[in-house]
Amino acid sequence: MKILKYKKFTGLHIVCKKCNKLIEVSQASYKGCGHPIERQKYKAIIKLNGIRKTRDLKALEYDDAVAELLEFKNQLSTPFKFVTPSPKAEVKHELLKECIMMYSDWLENVDVPKHLQIIRSNGYVKSTVRYVLNFTDFLQANSINLNKFKIYDLDDVIVGKYYEYLEPLCKSTSTYNHNTKALKNFNSFLIDKKGYLIPNFFKDVNLKYENANPISVNDDDFIKLLDAISDVDTVHIFKTGERKNMYRPYTRDAIELVAFTGMRIEESMILKYSDIVLGSDGKIEHLIGTDLKFDRAHNWNNTKEPKKVLIPCTKELENLLIRLNYKENLGADKYLIAGDEKIKRKTIAVQLSDSFTFYRNKAQISNKFTLKHLRKTFLTKLHIKTGFVESMGYQKSGKVTMTNYIDKVEVVREVNRQGFGYFG
Repeated sequence: MKILKYKKFTGLHIVCKKCNKLIEVSQASYKGCGHPIERQKYKAIIKLNGIRKTRDLKALEYDDAVAELLEFKNQLSTPFKFVTPSPKAEVKHELLKECIMMYSDWLENVDVPKHLQIIRSNGYVKSTVRYVLNFTDFLQANSINLNKFKIYDLDDVIVGKYYEYLEPLCKSTSTYNHNTKALKNFNSFLIDKKGYLIPNFFKDVNLKYENANPISVNDDDFIKLLDAISDVDTVHIFKTGERKNMYRPYTRDAIELVAFTGMRIEESMILKYSDIVLGSDGKIEHLIGTDLKFDRAHNWNNTKEPKKVLIPCTKELENLLIRLNYKENLGADKYLIAGDEKIKRKTIAVQLSDSFTFYRNKAQISNKFTLKHLRKTFLTKLHIKTGFVESMGYQKSGKVTMTNYIDKVEVVREVNRQGFGYFG
């Protein structure tokens, strides 16, 4: 694969704007990016005071890219020393592929004024752009030349044909809806943010109804899974031939922490000994968790206090904390799980999810639940045994909790166990 000229220079990279992969070394090293050179851009990635700043460079020649990188670096180091030139006329891109690249830049806040910026995760940006690019893949598969296809060429016939193609391709309702939402937002961006005089052809595409049907993990299956966790026979061989050790010394403790706190996986992994609160009797009263999902959506600029969740201390959680030597570490700014290891919390969360699936299969459990289902299990049990689930703050509203997290089948079983009857 032909790529832009590259020599190692601090902060300079080449990125494929079709799949968002760095490709400056070789095609094989970056998971098989095979997109043409026209999709590539020089990109500046600079860390300043612990903050990562990026910019897609306009240069297509190596020397020009280096000069543009150094100019960008200088602007960052002297943010208040700038010249205000006369406003330049914004280029009105017409090709669909150029509009998509412009949308990708906007999602990453490239050249977006500070007060208009919205912090989005890399995962969100990549997945959103990928969903939009699925549409261009369809066009190419139908012999449409993207080097000539303009945004003004879009019409209802093409959109209709795309959804005839997309519907049987999507294995789940959520995948179909994600593709649709991305295209709706892309079309709205061109109209509302960039002033394109085009119809919003995707506006009238209906999202499919997603019927939430939460399931919880059976007690016997959970115990069976925990019993299967050991450091014996722990290598998983992937379809690619890659071999990976699925065991870590903290695997069981981490899985139990997710189960007994009811927090999301990453939220459980950021719990610290300093989050443990003792009551007046010296016993553990609760733990203070952080609702990361809520904060990322509603407090992305960190102008508010993080949303806290008070985690009740059950007997199981207390036993786990005793095993983790909480008394010796009480008040320490140290993670409960893998506190002595230099590893990102997101990395542990992904690793733990893979290990959970590995040991579930090793235990020969037929139910294909995942680590995420432990949160649904906890909230279902909390609802059944206390009735306080809506007031505990695990979700932004009681409706979300009741719709998406409570296993209705388990509720019915509990009603039967309690011997409910019309006449008592």
